[in-house]
Amino acid sequence: MNSTSDVLIIGGGVIGLSIAIELKLRGASVTVLSRDFQEAASHAAAGMLAPSAEAIADAPMRELCLQSLRLYPEWISKLESLTDRSTGYWACGILAPVTEAADSQNPPVLDSLPAYWLDRPAIHLVQPELSEQVIGGWWYPEEGQVDNRALAQTLRSVAEMIGVEIQEGVTVTEIVQQQGQVVKLRSNGGDRSAGHYILATGAWSQSIIPVPVQPCKGQMLAIRVPSEISPLPLQRVLYGENVYIVPRQDRRIVIGATSETIGFTPGNTPAGLQTLLNAAIQLYPALKDFPIQECWWGFRPATPDEMPILGDSLCDNLTLATGHFRNGILLTPITARLIADRVWNGTIDPLLNEFSWQRFLCPTQSPSPLAPVSTQPPMLQFSTPQIPASPAPAPFADEPLIIAGREFRSRLMTGTGKYRNVAEMQGSIVSSGCEIVTVAVRRVQNNAPGHEGLAEAIDWQKIWMLPNTAGCQTAEDAIRVARLGREMAKLLGQEDNHFVKLEVIPDSKYLLPDPIGTLEAAEQLVKEGFAVLPYINADPLLAKRLEEIGCATVMPLGSPIGSGQGIRNTANIQIIIENAKIPVVVDAGIGTPSEAAQAMEMGADALLINTAIAQAENPPLMAQAMRFGAEAGRMAYLAGRIPVKAFASASSPLSGRITE
Repeated sequence: MNSTSDVLIIGGGVIGLSIAIELKLRGASVTVLSRDFQEAASHAAAGMLAPSAEAIADAPMRELCLQSLRLYPEWISKLESLTDRSTGYWACGILAPVTEAADSQNPPVLDSLPAYWLDRPAIHLVQPELSEQVIGGWWYPEEGQVDNRALAQTLRSVAEMIGVEIQEGVTVTEIVQQQGQVVKLRSNGGDRSAGHYILATGAWSQSIIPVPVQPCKGQMLAIRVPSEISPLPLQRVLYGENVYIVPRQDRRIVIGATSETIGFTPGNTPAGLQTLLNAAIQLYPALKDFPIQECWWGFRPATPDEMPILGDSLCDNLTLATGHFRNGILLTPITARLIADRVWNGTIDPLLNEFSWQRFLCPTQSPSPLAPVSTQPPMLQFSTPQIPASPAPAPFADEPLIIAGREFRSRLMTGTGKYRNVAEMQGSIVSSGCEIVTVAVRRVQNNAPGHEGLAEAIDWQKIWMLPNTAGCQTAEDAIRVARLGREMAKLLGQEDNHFVKLEVIPDSKYLLPDPIGTLEAAEQLVKEGFAVLPYINADPLLAKRLEEIGCATVMPLGSPIGSGQGIRNTANIQIIIENAKIPVVVDAGIGTPSEAAQAMEMGADALLINTAIAQAENPPLMAQAMRFGAEAGRMAYLAGRIPVKAFASASSPLSGRITE
C-alpha cells in the first residue's frame, strides 16, 4: 500500500485506536468508526498484564502475550509523551496465592517470565492480611497493570492529536464486497469507502461479518481504600484461584470478574456481585470493611479457543483484529504493530499466521472449535441461566468418511444456494466445519443471483468442490453439465476432482428425481471416470443397482428438496443403509438438528444440508447446530442404543430393597 491510501477502521476501542495511531504515525490517512466509545470492552476490563499468572497454555498465544508485555514500557512512554494524560501503567508485579499444596509443585507456565514460589511465612510477610487459608503463592515480578479506562482515553486523545479522524455514533451494518474486495461499508450514517478496511469491533463483530466471536459478559466492581489508611494496604495485583484483585494508585481496588455467556444481557446482578465479593473477601478479608465505589459490566469478545482472530480475511482489503477475549488490554501494542506491518508495509510476522480465522474451518485442525483451549482463568461461573457460546461435544475417535478413495473428517456437506448474501454463506461454511460443498454448475455458469463470485468466495484449497447437475431434466443434460463441472473444478485448482452430484429432475413441482434418467446418466458418467454421487428417491432396489454399476455413494432424499419435512422415508432409508457397501448420504428435507441426528443415528454415513441452513434467520448459527446434530447422531450410532421393548424395565436394582 502506498502512502496515499486511506484506511478505515471499524471499532473505536483500544484495539482500533492503537492500530489507527500506529498507521497514522507511519503516514497513513486513517478514519475510525466508533459505535459507542463508552461501551467498548476496554472500559470494562481490569487492565492486568498477566501472561504468566494467567497460565496461558497455547504456545503461540503465550508468545504473543509475552511480546506485547515487552512492548509496554516503551509504548506507554511514547503515548504519554504525546499528551499530558497518564495511563496508570504500573509494573507492580502479580502475586498468585494458592490454598492447595498441589498448586505449589510447579509454576503454571514454565518457559515464561520469572516466577518465584513463596511459602506460607514468605507470602504472608510480603502481603499481610491474606487469608489464613493461603499456604503460599507464585510471585511474578515482571507483570503488572494499566488503568484500562485511562489507557482508552489516552489513546483517543493521541489519535485526535495526530490527525486520526474519529466518527462517533456510527454503526456499520454491512460490509459490501465484490470479487474478493470490500467496495464499501453500509452504516446508519450512510455508505463509506476506503482503500483498506480493518475490523476491530470486538464482541459485536458477528453482527457485521460471520466470524466465530461471541459476547462473554463480565461483571466487576470497585471499592475504595479509606483515606485514613496509609500506606495503601495492597501494592500488587492478587490473582486468586476464583477472583482477581487489582489495586490502583488512586486508592481504588478493582475486583473481577464473572464470565457469563448470556449474549448482550446488560446489568449487574445480586448473584454476580455477591459471588465476586465472597471470593475477594475470602482471599483478602480486609476488603470487607472498605466502601463499594462502583459496579459495572462489559462484554468480552470470545472465540471458541479463547484466542484472537488476526490478519487476512477472504477479502484482500479487509484485515481482522478481533476476538481478544480477556487479553485485549495486554495484546493492544502487539496487535497494533502486527496489523500495521501487514496493512501498511505488507509484511507478515510468522506469529500472525497462528491467529488466522481459517483455523476454525476444519474440525481436525488444532486448536479445534470442538475442543476449546481451557486456561482456567480466575473468572467465576455462578448459577445464572447461561447459553454456552460454543456448546461443543467432546471429541471422539471415528473413522474418516471415504468417498471414491478420498478421506474426509467431516460427515456434513453443505451447499452454496439460497443464501441472502455471500458473507452468510462464508460464515455458514466455516461454522459447519464441512469439507465438501456442492455447487450448481448451471447457476454458476449463468451467474445466477447468489452465485456470483463463488470462485473467490471459498478457499478451494481447503474445501472440496462437489459440482452438481441441478436444473437438468434429462440424462443427456446431466452428462453435459457434469463434464462442465469437472472442468470448473480444474480451473479452481482441483485437477484430480472427478466428483459429481448427479441430479436428473424433470418434475418442477415436487422436484423428485427421475430414477430411469439417473441410472442412464450414472452408467455413462462412471464409464467416463466420474465419482458419481446420485440423488435418488429412497428406493432400495435403485440404490443397489447404482452401487453395482460403480457409483461412489447413493444419496436418498429424506423428503422433497427444501420442504423441511424431515425424514419421511425412514423404513426405506434404513433398508438402503443396511444393504449398501458404499457410503449412504441422506440428502434433502432435513430441517432441524434433531433430524440431522436422527439420520446419523440410523447409520447414514453423511448428510447434505443446504436450505435448512441458508434460509435460517441466522445461517452460521444453524450451520453450527447442524454440525453438532450430525456429530451427536454419529456418536449415538457408534455407541449403540438400547433395545426397544414393549414393556417397562426398572432402572434401579431390585436387590437390596428395604422390606418390612
